[in-house]
Amino acid sequence: MTSAVAADPLERLAACHGRIEEQLQALERLAHRASATAAEAAAAQSALDFFETSGAQHHRDEDEDLFPLLRARAAALGRVEVAAATDEIEREHATLDAQWRRLREGLSAIAARRHARLDAGEAGRFAWLYRRHMDRESQLVLPFAREILGAAERAELGARMAVRRGAK
Repeated sequence: MTSAVAADPLERLAACHGRIEEQLQALERLAHRASATAAEAAAAQSALDFFETSGAQHHRDEDEDLFPLLRARAAALGRVEVAAATDEIEREHATLDAQWRRLREGLSAIAARRHARLDAGEAGRFAWLYRRHMDRESQLVLPFAREILGAAERAELGARMAVRRGAK
């Protein structure tokens, strides 16, 4: 992670989208596999670890810290499209979480190298929903945040994100 990404919480959130995409591609590959090889077990465990930690933290960063701040600023500036988008994106987190719970059991079985299949339809829906979700964040929400959040607000946001990850 470059120092600019590490220092700026908005860039950290954007960079996380790249890591999410990598995991989505791995899920799609796993959904089309025929057996649970060691490599597939490792990929399944990696996806489990990522979505249970970094992915969940990413949603909390947005829901608990970024979105409330952006909604308030959007309301003050008359940017109803941003306020509405943050509301919708926040609701999508619940949908993504429910979809994730449906995938978790199959991934756990693959990670344990039990003969199990990942439902290709479920994996495809999860990947499609997540990509659409990230695209809207990248096209509207993050640009607005970059436009209106000053250094002090970004520093506070970054500090909250760091605490969430166990930093002192």
